[in-house]
Amino acid sequence: MGSDMAALCRLERHLLGTAQEANYLIDLSNVVRDRALGGGAPRSLQRLRLVLRALSESTGDREVTVHAIADNSLLHPRYDGEFPDPAEGALLRAWRDRGLIAAIAKADPDLLDHAKEFGTRVISGDFFTGHRGEHPWIQGDREHFLKPERSGGGPVRLVLRDMRVFADREVSREGERDGLKARNLLDFKGKPRADVLGRSWRCPRPNCNPGPAIQRGKVVCRSHRTLLTDLGPRRRRIQLKILVDGTCHAWENLTEGSAGQDREFVLGRNHLARIEECHLSDERRGRISRQHLLLVSSRGVLRVLDTSLVGSRVRTVRPGGEPTAWRPLPRRDAAAGGVSGQLPRAFGPDDEIELVPGVVLRRSGQRWPEERPEGVRARPPRRPRGGDELTRPG
Repeated sequence: MGSDMAALCRLERHLLGTAQEANYLIDLSNVVRDRALGGGAPRSLQRLRLVLRALSESTGDREVTVHAIADNSLLHPRYDGEFPDPAEGALLRAWRDRGLIAAIAKADPDLLDHAKEFGTRVISGDFFTGHRGEHPWIQGDREHFLKPERSGGGPVRLVLRDMRVFADREVSREGERDGLKARNLLDFKGKPRADVLGRSWRCPRPNCNPGPAIQRGKVVCRSHRTLLTDLGPRRRRIQLKILVDGTCHAWENLTEGSAGQDREFVLGRNHLARIEECHLSDERRGRISRQHLLLVSSRGVLRVLDTSLVGSRVRTVRPGGEPTAWRPLPRRDAAAGGVSGQLPRAFGPDDEIELVPGVVLRRSGQRWPEERPEGVRARPPRRPRGGDELTRPG
Protein backbone atom coordinates (compact mmCIF):
# COMPACT_ATOMS: atom_id res chain seq x y z
CA MET A 1 0.00 0.00 0.00
CA GLY A 2 1.88 3.01 -1.25
CA SER A 3 1.46 6.61 -0.15
CA ASP A 4 -0.54 9.04 -2.31
CA MET A 5 -0.13 12.32 -0.48
CA ALA A 6 -2.51 14.22 -2.73
CA ALA A 7 -5.29 11.73 -2.02
CA LEU A 8 -4.54 11.87 1.70
CA CYS A 9 -4.70 15.65 1.73
CA ARG A 10 -8.17 15.47 0.18
CA LEU A 11 -9.39 13.63 3.28
CA GLU A 12 -9.42 16.98 5.07
CA ARG A 13 -12.96 17.71 3.96
CA HIS A 14 -14.17 14.87 6.19
CA LEU A 15 -12.31 16.01 9.33
CA LEU A 16 -13.89 18.14 12.05
CA GLY A 17 -11.96 19.28 15.09
CA THR A 18 -15.03 19.25 17.36
CA ALA A 19 -17.12 16.25 18.31
CA GLN A 20 -20.44 18.05 18.64
CA GLU A 21 -21.03 18.50 14.90
CA ALA A 22 -19.32 15.36 13.56
CA ASN A 23 -21.36 12.49 12.16
CA TYR A 24 -18.97 9.85 13.54
CA LEU A 25 -16.04 9.48 15.92
CA ILE A 26 -12.83 7.72 14.81
CA ASP A 27 -10.26 6.01 17.00
CA LEU A 28 -7.49 7.31 14.76
CA SER A 29 -4.56 5.46 16.33
CA ASN A 30 -6.44 2.17 16.19
CA VAL A 31 -7.33 2.59 12.50
CA VAL A 32 -3.90 3.80 11.37
CA ARG A 33 -2.17 0.87 13.12
CA ASP A 34 -4.59 -1.85 11.98
CA ARG A 35 -2.58 -4.01 9.56
CA ALA A 36 -5.67 -6.11 8.81
CA LEU A 37 -6.87 -3.16 6.71
CA GLY A 38 -3.97 -3.60 4.30
CA GLY A 39 -0.33 -2.72 3.88
CA GLY A 40 2.63 -4.09 5.76
CA ALA A 41 3.77 -0.88 7.45
CA PRO A 42 3.15 -0.51 11.19
CA ARG A 43 1.25 2.74 10.46
CA SER A 44 -0.49 4.02 7.36
CA LEU A 45 -2.89 6.87 6.62
CA GLN A 46 -4.13 4.90 3.63
CA ARG A 47 -6.09 2.83 6.16
CA LEU A 48 -7.90 5.98 7.22
CA ARG A 49 -8.62 6.74 3.57
CA LEU A 50 -10.16 3.28 3.07
CA VAL A 51 -12.27 3.64 6.21
CA LEU A 52 -13.58 7.04 5.16
CA ARG A 53 -14.40 5.68 1.70
CA ALA A 54 -16.34 2.83 3.32
CA LEU A 55 -18.15 5.30 5.54
CA SER A 56 -19.15 7.48 2.60
CA GLU A 57 -20.44 4.45 0.68
CA SER A 58 -22.36 2.96 3.59
CA THR A 59 -24.04 6.26 4.50
CA GLY A 60 -24.51 7.51 0.95
CA ASP A 61 -23.00 10.81 2.07
CA ARG A 62 -19.88 11.85 0.13
CA GLU A 63 -19.29 14.69 2.62
CA VAL A 64 -19.73 12.64 5.81
CA THR A 65 -17.74 14.12 8.69
CA VAL A 66 -15.73 12.55 11.51
CA HIS A 67 -14.06 13.75 14.67
CA ALA A 68 -10.77 11.81 14.82
CA ILE A 69 -8.88 11.48 18.10
CA ALA A 70 -5.33 10.10 18.28
CA ASP A 71 -2.89 9.24 21.02
CA ASN A 72 0.01 11.71 21.07
CA SER A 73 2.40 8.86 20.31
CA LEU A 74 0.87 8.44 16.84
CA LEU A 75 2.07 11.93 15.92
CA HIS A 76 5.57 11.84 17.43
CA PRO A 77 8.27 12.50 14.82
CA ARG A 78 10.41 9.63 16.10
CA TYR A 79 7.88 7.18 14.60
CA ASP A 80 7.67 8.78 11.14
CA GLY A 81 9.77 5.95 9.76
CA GLU A 82 6.95 3.49 10.52
CA PHE A 83 4.77 5.10 7.82
CA PRO A 84 5.20 4.11 4.17
CA ASP A 85 6.09 7.78 3.61
CA PRO A 86 7.46 9.88 6.51
CA ALA A 87 5.42 12.77 5.14
CA GLU A 88 2.31 11.04 6.53
CA GLY A 89 3.48 11.74 10.07
CA ALA A 90 4.06 15.38 9.16
CA LEU A 91 0.56 15.54 7.63
CA LEU A 92 -0.96 14.26 10.87
CA ARG A 93 0.82 17.00 12.84
CA ALA A 94 -0.36 19.60 10.34
CA TRP A 95 -3.96 18.41 10.78
CA ARG A 96 -3.56 18.67 14.54
CA ASP A 97 -2.06 22.17 14.32
CA ARG A 98 -4.93 23.31 12.10
CA GLY A 99 -7.54 21.89 14.46
CA LEU A 100 -8.74 19.17 12.07
CA ILE A 101 -7.96 16.29 14.45
CA ALA A 102 -7.45 16.06 18.20
CA ALA A 103 -4.48 14.49 19.97
CA ILE A 104 -4.14 13.64 23.65
CA ALA A 105 -1.93 11.40 25.77
CA LYS A 106 -4.66 8.74 25.75
CA ALA A 107 -7.51 8.99 23.27
CA ASP A 108 -9.93 6.35 24.59
CA PRO A 109 -11.43 8.34 27.49
CA ASP A 110 -12.33 11.26 25.24
CA LEU A 111 -13.78 9.02 22.54
CA LEU A 112 -16.07 7.39 25.07
CA ASP A 113 -16.98 10.65 26.79
CA HIS A 114 -18.04 12.11 23.45
CA ALA A 115 -19.90 8.94 22.43
CA LYS A 116 -21.83 8.97 25.68
CA GLU A 117 -22.61 12.69 25.61
CA PHE A 118 -23.63 13.00 21.96
CA GLY A 119 -24.68 9.42 21.12
CA THR A 120 -22.23 9.39 18.20
CA ARG A 121 -21.03 6.07 16.81
CA VAL A 122 -17.35 5.17 17.25
CA ILE A 123 -15.26 3.56 14.50
CA SER A 124 -12.66 1.33 16.16
CA GLY A 125 -11.50 -2.25 16.46
CA ASP A 126 -11.07 -1.88 20.24
CA PHE A 127 -13.44 -3.45 22.78
CA PHE A 128 -12.56 -0.73 25.36
CA THR A 129 -12.65 -3.40 28.04
CA GLY A 130 -10.67 -1.44 30.61
CA HIS A 131 -13.04 1.54 30.41
CA ARG A 132 -16.26 -0.28 31.22
CA GLY A 133 -16.07 0.53 34.91
CA GLU A 134 -16.35 4.23 34.08
CA HIS A 135 -18.61 3.58 31.08
CA PRO A 136 -20.90 0.64 31.98
CA TRP A 137 -23.14 1.50 29.01
CA ILE A 138 -20.58 -0.23 26.75
CA GLN A 139 -21.47 -3.63 28.24
CA GLY A 140 -23.58 -5.48 25.67
CA ASP A 141 -23.92 -2.41 23.41
CA ARG A 142 -24.87 -3.23 19.81
CA GLU A 143 -25.57 0.25 18.44
CA HIS A 144 -22.62 2.59 18.92
CA PHE A 145 -19.49 0.82 17.65
CA LEU A 146 -18.40 0.07 14.09
CA LYS A 147 -15.42 -2.14 13.33
CA PRO A 148 -13.50 -1.75 10.04
CA GLU A 149 -13.00 -5.13 8.35
CA ARG A 150 -11.29 -6.22 5.14
CA SER A 151 -10.88 -9.69 3.68
CA GLY A 152 -9.13 -11.03 0.63
CA GLY A 153 -7.88 -7.64 -0.52
CA GLY A 154 -11.44 -6.42 -1.06
CA PRO A 155 -12.92 -3.14 0.09
CA VAL A 156 -13.10 -2.15 3.73
CA ARG A 157 -16.50 -2.67 5.36
CA LEU A 158 -17.81 -1.11 8.56
CA VAL A 159 -19.55 -3.74 10.67
CA LEU A 160 -21.84 -2.90 13.56
CA ARG A 161 -20.45 -4.91 16.45
CA ASP A 162 -21.71 -6.58 19.59
CA MET A 163 -19.48 -5.26 22.39
CA ARG A 164 -20.34 -8.28 24.59
CA VAL A 165 -20.47 -8.33 28.36
CA PHE A 166 -17.16 -8.78 30.16
CA ALA A 167 -16.76 -9.98 33.74
CA ASP A 168 -15.96 -7.32 36.30
CA ARG A 169 -12.50 -8.73 36.95
CA GLU A 170 -11.70 -8.64 33.20
CA VAL A 171 -12.66 -4.97 33.15
CA SER A 172 -10.42 -4.26 36.14
CA ARG A 173 -7.49 -6.19 34.72
CA GLU A 174 -7.69 -4.57 31.30
CA GLY A 175 -8.00 -1.15 32.87
CA GLU A 176 -4.86 -1.86 34.87
CA ARG A 177 -3.07 -3.01 31.72
CA ASP A 178 -4.00 0.22 29.94
CA GLY A 179 -2.50 2.19 32.83
CA LEU A 180 0.69 0.13 32.84
CA LYS A 181 1.09 0.60 29.09
CA ALA A 182 0.85 4.37 29.50
CA ARG A 183 3.68 4.20 32.06
CA ASN A 184 5.88 1.93 29.87
CA LEU A 185 5.47 -0.90 32.36
CA LEU A 186 4.66 -3.63 29.83
CA ASP A 187 7.48 -5.70 28.36
CA PHE A 188 7.95 -6.46 24.66
CA LYS A 189 5.46 -9.35 24.99
CA GLY A 190 2.83 -7.06 26.51
CA LYS A 191 3.19 -8.52 30.01
CA PRO A 192 3.47 -6.39 33.18
CA ARG A 193 7.03 -5.60 34.28
CA ALA A 194 7.06 -7.65 37.47
CA ASP A 195 10.69 -6.68 38.06
CA VAL A 196 9.48 -3.10 38.66
CA LEU A 197 5.93 -3.65 39.94
CA GLY A 198 7.10 -6.27 42.42
CA ARG A 199 9.31 -3.73 44.23
CA SER A 200 8.56 -0.93 46.69
CA TRP A 201 9.76 2.55 45.74
CA ARG A 202 10.40 5.86 47.47
CA CYS A 203 10.14 9.27 45.85
CA PRO A 204 12.54 12.03 47.01
CA ARG A 205 9.60 14.45 47.16
CA PRO A 206 7.99 14.53 50.64
CA ASN A 207 4.56 12.96 51.19
CA CYS A 208 4.57 11.27 47.80
CA ASN A 209 3.17 7.77 47.44
CA PRO A 210 4.87 7.05 44.11
CA GLY A 211 3.56 5.05 41.24
CA PRO A 212 6.58 3.90 39.21
CA ALA A 213 6.99 4.57 35.51
CA ILE A 214 9.78 3.87 33.03
CA GLN A 215 11.36 6.85 31.33
CA ARG A 216 14.46 6.41 29.17
CA GLY A 217 15.16 3.09 30.88
CA LYS A 218 14.99 4.56 34.41
CA VAL A 219 12.36 3.99 37.11
CA VAL A 220 10.83 7.37 37.90
CA CYS A 221 7.88 8.77 39.82
CA ARG A 222 5.00 9.11 37.40
CA SER A 223 3.90 12.35 39.13
CA HIS A 224 7.24 14.14 39.56
CA ARG A 225 9.44 12.31 36.99
CA THR A 226 12.14 12.04 39.66
CA LEU A 227 14.29 8.92 40.08
CA LEU A 228 12.90 6.47 42.62
CA THR A 229 14.82 4.58 45.30
CA ASP A 230 14.32 0.80 45.41
CA LEU A 231 13.21 -0.26 48.91
CA GLY A 232 13.09 -3.98 48.20
CA PRO A 233 10.39 -6.56 47.45
CA ARG A 234 6.79 -5.45 47.64
CA ARG A 235 4.26 -7.62 49.42
CA ARG A 236 1.33 -8.86 47.39
CA ARG A 237 -1.86 -6.81 47.57
CA ILE A 238 -5.46 -7.77 46.97
CA GLN A 239 -7.79 -5.00 45.88
CA LEU A 240 -11.44 -4.90 46.90
CA LYS A 241 -14.09 -2.80 45.19
CA ILE A 242 -17.04 -1.34 47.09
CA LEU A 243 -20.07 -0.91 44.84
CA VAL A 244 -23.30 0.92 45.58
CA ASP A 245 -26.22 -0.01 43.33
CA GLY A 246 -23.82 -1.51 40.78
CA THR A 247 -21.30 1.36 40.59
CA CYS A 248 -17.85 1.27 42.18
CA HIS A 249 -17.41 4.21 44.57
CA ALA A 250 -14.43 3.11 46.68
CA TRP A 251 -11.45 0.80 46.67
CA GLU A 252 -9.62 -0.88 49.51
CA ASN A 253 -6.27 -2.66 49.31
CA LEU A 254 -5.16 -5.49 51.58
CA THR A 255 -1.46 -6.26 51.92
CA GLU A 256 -0.47 -9.82 52.73
CA GLY A 257 1.76 -10.62 55.67
CA SER A 258 5.24 -12.05 55.51
CA ALA A 259 5.78 -15.40 53.83
CA GLY A 260 3.68 -18.09 55.48
CA GLN A 261 1.86 -15.67 57.81
CA ASP A 262 -1.86 -14.95 57.80
CA ARG A 263 -2.98 -11.35 57.99
CA GLU A 264 -6.35 -10.18 59.28
CA PHE A 265 -8.39 -7.13 58.25
CA VAL A 266 -11.62 -5.69 59.54
CA LEU A 267 -13.85 -3.92 57.05
CA GLY A 268 -16.77 -1.76 58.15
CA ARG A 269 -18.64 1.51 58.03
CA ASN A 270 -15.55 3.75 58.15
CA HIS A 271 -14.31 2.30 54.88
CA LEU A 272 -17.32 3.87 53.18
CA ALA A 273 -16.72 7.29 54.73
CA ARG A 274 -15.79 9.06 51.49
CA ILE A 275 -18.74 7.74 49.52
CA GLU A 276 -20.98 10.78 49.15
CA GLU A 277 -24.49 10.81 50.58
CA CYS A 278 -25.95 11.22 47.11
CA HIS A 279 -24.66 7.71 46.37
CA LEU A 280 -25.05 6.14 49.81
CA SER A 281 -27.69 7.53 52.16
CA ASP A 282 -26.94 7.97 55.85
CA GLU A 283 -29.75 5.55 56.64
CA ARG A 284 -28.23 2.77 54.56
CA ARG A 285 -24.72 3.62 55.73
CA GLY A 286 -25.85 3.34 59.33
CA ARG A 287 -26.96 -0.26 58.79
CA ILE A 288 -23.36 -1.27 58.06
CA SER A 289 -21.54 -2.30 61.24
CA ARG A 290 -18.30 -0.69 62.31
CA GLN A 291 -16.78 -4.19 62.19
CA HIS A 292 -18.83 -5.77 59.46
CA LEU A 293 -16.47 -8.34 57.95
CA LEU A 294 -13.30 -10.08 59.06
CA LEU A 295 -10.99 -10.96 56.15
CA VAL A 296 -7.92 -13.15 56.36
CA SER A 297 -5.29 -13.17 53.60
CA SER A 298 -2.87 -16.06 53.27
CA ARG A 299 -0.72 -17.01 50.26
CA GLY A 300 -3.03 -15.32 47.78
CA VAL A 301 -6.19 -16.85 49.26
CA LEU A 302 -8.75 -14.55 50.85
CA ARG A 303 -11.28 -15.85 53.38
CA VAL A 304 -14.11 -14.00 55.01
CA LEU A 305 -16.31 -14.20 58.11
CA ASP A 306 -19.39 -12.11 58.90
CA THR A 307 -18.99 -10.12 62.14
CA SER A 308 -21.87 -7.68 61.56
CA LEU A 309 -25.04 -7.08 63.53
CA VAL A 310 -27.33 -7.47 60.51
CA GLY A 311 -25.81 -10.43 58.65
CA SER A 312 -24.24 -10.51 55.18
CA ARG A 313 -24.64 -12.86 52.25
CA VAL A 314 -22.59 -14.08 49.31
CA ARG A 315 -23.17 -15.38 45.80
CA THR A 316 -21.05 -16.42 42.82
CA VAL A 317 -21.31 -14.64 39.47
CA ARG A 318 -19.43 -16.51 36.74
CA PRO A 319 -18.88 -14.96 33.29
CA GLY A 320 -21.65 -15.91 30.89
CA GLY A 321 -23.71 -17.66 33.56
CA GLU A 322 -26.54 -16.84 35.91
CA PRO A 323 -25.60 -15.82 39.48
CA THR A 324 -26.05 -18.45 42.13
CA ALA A 325 -28.62 -17.93 44.86
CA TRP A 326 -27.58 -15.70 47.76
CA ARG A 327 -26.27 -17.65 50.74
CA PRO A 328 -25.58 -16.39 54.28
CA LEU A 329 -21.94 -15.81 55.12
CA PRO A 330 -20.53 -17.84 57.99
CA ARG A 331 -20.88 -15.77 61.16
CA ARG A 332 -18.74 -15.36 64.24
CA ASP A 333 -20.32 -14.73 67.59
CA ALA A 334 -19.08 -11.44 69.02
CA ALA A 335 -18.03 -13.25 72.17
CA ALA A 336 -16.06 -15.94 70.37
CA GLY A 337 -12.38 -16.33 70.95
CA GLY A 338 -9.67 -16.55 68.26
CA VAL A 339 -10.44 -16.92 64.59
CA SER A 340 -8.28 -19.88 63.69
CA GLY A 341 -10.35 -22.50 61.86
CA GLN A 342 -13.44 -20.29 61.85
CA LEU A 343 -13.16 -18.90 58.31
CA PRO A 344 -14.48 -21.64 56.05
CA ARG A 345 -15.72 -19.31 53.29
CA ALA A 346 -13.18 -18.45 50.61
CA PHE A 347 -13.75 -15.09 48.89
CA GLY A 348 -12.97 -15.95 45.28
CA PRO A 349 -12.63 -13.77 42.16
CA ASP A 350 -16.18 -14.64 41.01
CA ASP A 351 -17.82 -13.96 44.37
CA GLU A 352 -19.60 -10.86 45.59
CA ILE A 353 -20.60 -10.12 49.17
CA GLU A 354 -23.63 -8.01 50.00
CA LEU A 355 -23.11 -5.98 53.18
CA VAL A 356 -26.63 -4.55 53.08
CA PRO A 357 -29.02 -4.47 50.10
CA GLY A 358 -27.35 -2.62 47.23
CA VAL A 359 -23.90 -2.36 48.87
CA VAL A 360 -21.62 -5.04 47.47
CA LEU A 361 -17.97 -6.01 47.90
CA ARG A 362 -16.06 -7.60 45.01
CA ARG A 363 -12.48 -8.55 44.35
CA SER A 364 -10.79 -6.51 41.67
CA GLY A 365 -8.98 -8.14 38.79
CA GLN A 366 -5.99 -5.86 39.29
CA ARG A 367 -2.74 -7.61 40.15
CA TRP A 368 -0.70 -4.51 41.01
CA PRO A 369 -2.91 -2.08 42.98
CA GLU A 370 -1.20 1.25 43.49
CA GLU A 371 -2.81 2.84 46.55
CA ARG A 372 -1.44 2.44 50.05
CA PRO A 373 -2.42 -0.89 51.61
CA GLU A 374 -4.31 0.56 54.58
CA GLY A 375 -5.99 3.82 55.45
CA VAL A 376 -6.80 4.93 51.92
CA ARG A 377 -10.42 5.44 50.97
CA ALA A 378 -9.94 5.97 47.25
CA ARG A 379 -12.67 6.93 44.83
CA PRO A 380 -12.41 5.85 41.22
CA PRO A 381 -10.93 8.76 39.26
CA ARG A 382 -13.41 11.03 37.54
CA ARG A 383 -12.33 13.01 34.51
CA PRO A 384 -13.73 16.54 34.81
CA ARG A 385 -16.29 17.55 32.23
CA GLY A 386 -14.74 20.41 30.28
CA GLY A 387 -11.46 20.01 32.16
CA ASP A 388 -7.97 20.37 30.78
CA GLU A 389 -7.68 16.69 29.85
CA LEU A 390 -10.46 16.86 27.30
CA THR A 391 -9.34 17.23 23.72
CA ARG A 392 -9.47 20.64 22.18
CA PRO A 393 -9.33 21.57 18.51
CA GLY A 394 -5.71 22.25 17.65
